Formats: sequence, C-alpha cells, structure tokens
Amino acid sequence: MLPPNDDELDNLINDNGSTGVNETTANYLQRMEARLYADIEARKRIDSGLLFLSCQVGSASLAWLLFSMQISISIILAMSMILALLPGLIDCGESFHFELSSERWSLSHGKPLVAVGKLAIGGVVGWNSTQKIVAEVRATESQIQDTYAQIKAAQNTNAFAIPQGLLIAAAGVIFIGMAIMSLRKKVNV
Repeated sequence: MLPPNDDELDNLINDNGSTGVNETTANYLQRMEARLYADIEARKRIDSGLLFLSCQVGSASLAWLLFSMQISISIILAMSMILALLPGLIDCGESFHFELSSERWSLSHGKPLVAVGKLAIGGVVGWNSTQKIVAEVRATESQIQDTYAQIKAAQNTNAFAIPQGLLIAAAGVIFIGMAIMSLRKKVNV
C-alpha cells in the first residue's frame, strides 16, 4: 500500500496566501484521497480473491488435463499442487517483512492467518483433485492386472494341446508317404 502524500496537501491547507485552497476544498480533497486509497485496497483484495479461485479451479482442471494427456502421475501431482498452493505462497511473500537496523532485527508477517488459510485451502483442493486421479490410476492398474491374470488362466485351461503320440504318428505317416512317393518315382523311371 502506498502511503498518502500529505506534505503537498498540508502545504496547500496551511497556505494562507491568495492562491490557497479553502477549507471545504481541502476536506473534499482529503475525502477523495481516502476514497481512492480504499478503492485501491478493495481492488487488491478482489484481485487476490480472483487469483485464489482461479488457481484452485485451474489446479483441478490441470490435473484432469494432464491425466487425459497420459502424463506421468508424479508430474500431475507436482504441477497441480504448485498451482493450488501458489496464491498462499504469493500472500506469504507479499506480507512477510524483514527489518534490520543497527540495534536489532525483526521478522514479521502482515496477515499470517490469511496466508495459512490460503495455503491450507490450496493444499486440500490440490490433494483432493490429485487423489481422485491417483485412485483412478490404481483402479485401472488393478483391473489391467486382473484382466491379464484371467487371460493367462484361460490360455492354460482352454489351450488345445496335441498329444505327443499323435504328433509322432503324423510324422511317421508323412515319412512313409514320402518314402512311397520316392519309390514310385524310381520304378517309373
């Protein structure tokens, strides 16, 4: 927040010369200045709230988008959590103050409850949206494993196995047939 510049206004108010500002004008200017600063602060709060809401919605949407694109689950988790926690991290950074002087140093945080609240809500939204995807992935993996096991079991029980005796008999018939054909060709020659 920018501090109001009261020096110029005070000079105009205290100036009793011919170009001075009368009391009504000075009061009007002070009210206008206060209203402008209040409007700026309100706009900052609205912008912060819109950023917070868009990041939470974007986190869940990003998780599903990356899942649809078949991105690795660890990348989905990381990107969604970063996006969900971003407003809280921004608020922590903006309202954190470090003061160092020759006598002492101090750390302070302007709005710790707001920052912690945004971080908590962002964490819950990010965790909830990504855990639904993780549950879907795990359910899909277990269904794939069950299907694979069923296919393997069906291959082992329903597979047609030719008895070895029949294979030996077929090979013998083919060998005898080739021998007979070979003998006929020799007799005809």
